[in-house]
Amino acid sequence: MKIVVYSDIHANAEAFGKVIADLKDQSPDLIVSLGDVVGYGADPGRCLELVDEFSDIRIIGNHDLAASEEKGGERFNLTAALSIEWTRNTLDDRQKSMLKEYNPLQIYEDCLFTHASPSSPLDWEYVYTIGQAEMIFNEFSSRFIFVGHTHIPGVISFDEKDGAMVETGRSIDILPGKRYLINPGSVGQPRDGKSEASYTSLDLDDNRILMHRVAYDILLAQSRIRSKGLPESLASRLATAR
Repeated sequence: MKIVVYSDIHANAEAFGKVIADLKDQSPDLIVSLGDVVGYGADPGRCLELVDEFSDIRIIGNHDLAASEEKGGERFNLTAALSIEWTRNTLDDRQKSMLKEYNPLQIYEDCLFTHASPSSPLDWEYVYTIGQAEMIFNEFSSRFIFVGHTHIPGVISFDEKDGAMVETGRSIDILPGKRYLINPGSVGQPRDGKSEASYTSLDLDDNRILMHRVAYDILLAQSRIRSKGLPESLASRLATAR
């Protein structure tokens, strides 16, 4: 069985289109969106429709929730708040209803999917540290725990003997007795210094976790953001991935 997981598309249709083309070649059995389909980018409606077509499980992110409501987003910085307000005005009622149908957390077989920390999914806690990961492993029994939100791809493994440790490389072997916390990074706005769109596949037949990167037309995505009158920083940071 092969599971593809992506997160944090952030209304970047150029990046998401390339990811969809890439994952189609892999013939996955299950496709999961970890949330923040909208916010920041210029094409929230288009990305929502593509997620509806190309995902089996849809998790809600903090930008998704804020955009689906009439007001809110007090925890956002000014740039994010301006983007959310523009997104609310851009989406129609049907599309906002689609966002409201997303789940904060979902379990499928031995996998748990959520946007932020599963300990309290709607508090939007970022998971960055080994200590946080160990707490999550101790609280939840799923072998594979998928989170997004940070826009930084990474894998932390755990076993009772050695505790939690960071895994490196784009191909990670799944070893007996180990459990894994997996962040697929961001499709539409990576923040690890690499501008290519990021997503993850879990291959349970080959016992591997693969971290994928896909190049896309950044200049076009930037021009789309600027054409909508959104803050310039949302365009410029696509190239720096910071």
